[in-house]
Amino acid sequence: MLTKAEMTHAIQTEWQLLEHLIAGLSEAQILAPGAVAQWSVKDTLGHIAAWQKVLLEQVNAFITNRPATYPPVRTQADVDRVNAGFFAENRDRPWPVILMECRSLYTAVLTMLEALDESILAASVPADWAEDAPTLTELICANTCDHYREHRQQLETNVHHPGDVQ
Repeated sequence: MLTKAEMTHAIQTEWQLLEHLIAGLSEAQILAPGAVAQWSVKDTLGHIAAWQKVLLEQVNAFITNRPATYPPVRTQADVDRVNAGFFAENRDRPWPVILMECRSLYTAVLTMLEALDESILAASVPADWAEDAPTLTELICANTCDHYREHRQQLETNVHHPGDVQ
């Protein structure tokens, strides 16, 4: 299991790589579908922001010992349903708003992680939150560094900066 410091470093590293990737993209590149399946770069960042929001709510529910307000996401079908809802919610939101929200939520996640006692990170989250009953560390990583990496790699494959050889 990662320590809190290792997790923070992994989150920051993957976030910086994602930020570097989107830096310098034109508005047309950011809004063009097909960056990640049918999603644009904007849609992808809206998706990341939405899952960061879910994570913050889940961690708050966990540490205050109350039920999470988001519906359980235990199966791939649940993930697909929730992702479709997030896509619909963000579809008409402007790129600058999506980017600002995603950056703000990233900062909030780091602040939350810093405030957590390291001893709680090995605890398993409630069984109705995920099919595989992850630890809090695994839940945090799944919605941050692992998630950033997954979509950054997809964007690296599908979105080209000006001057890239294709």
